[in-house]
Amino acid sequence: MTVSVERCLSEDSLPARLADLERPPKRLFLHGELPRGPTVAIVGTRHPTTEAAQFAARLAEQLAEKGIAVLSGGAKGIDSAAHRGALKGGGVTVVVAPAGIDRPYPDENQELFRQVVASGGAYLSLVERTEPAERHSFFPRNAVLVALAHVVVVVEARFRGGAVNSAGHARRLGRALFVVPHPPWHELGRGCLLELKRGARPLESVKDLLRELAAQNLHALSPAGAASRGPAPFQESLKFPDTSSPVARRAAVLAAVQRGASSSDEICAETGLSSPQVSELILTLRLESVLVTDLSGRLQIHK
Repeated sequence: MTVSVERCLSEDSLPARLADLERPPKRLFLHGELPRGPTVAIVGTRHPTTEAAQFAARLAEQLAEKGIAVLSGGAKGIDSAAHRGALKGGGVTVVVAPAGIDRPYPDENQELFRQVVASGGAYLSLVERTEPAERHSFFPRNAVLVALAHVVVVVEARFRGGAVNSAGHARRLGRALFVVPHPPWHELGRGCLLELKRGARPLESVKDLLRELAAQNLHALSPAGAASRGPAPFQESLKFPDTSSPVARRAAVLAAVQRGASSSDEICAETGLSSPQVSELILTLRLESVLVTDLSGRLQIHK
């Protein structure tokens, strides 16, 4: 399935957010254009209930209507529903794929992937266009997908699988993680209950995601993403402080706390630092008694 010219991204042309990964990819292969504004990843099982697939599609459609790009993995089930919902909303969606575009996975989504690129979105893969999906390529694909996202949503997931793996990456990278709650007797929702126990936030509607993006000071560049695409991969719509040196990172964390950030996730959102960097700085500053926590566990500067 040849739909566009393939561009190889490497070194400085790779999206900056991938630097948060312990082992960032050395190359990615791009068809289409990556969005420059806020992004939400929607993931879940390949064999969802009808209600879950409909929820994923509607959620993606609502995000697209607000000019927010939707990321997913292109698989059957929840992924496909998310991509189709974003297209229905007239917005931008990105397929982060484990296979080259000429060997799409699954093969039945060839036309969907063509529509994604033709509508101003992108097909981003870890391998060249003629390479098929391999068993070992799915978890690294999940890591890239989550790293590129500002918010991650798990709609429906079994106890084990790709969606739970994606949720794990979200925790490690400090990405905001939302999960659609499921009843305990629902086998397809066991992974969602697990993630809620691990600290994910329950998702009720698109309003939860819009509030989270606003808290991160991320705003759509235009309705339905009309101007939120371009050749610069993932150019952020907010300016982070300089964090090029240890001194600058320390100053950025303290400034974020002074502005009201009171948790590791909030500091990550304010500064653009990764979760491990922020955790290390918080520990150091607490040992130095520069930062303390109040009775509710919220960080503040010691007076």
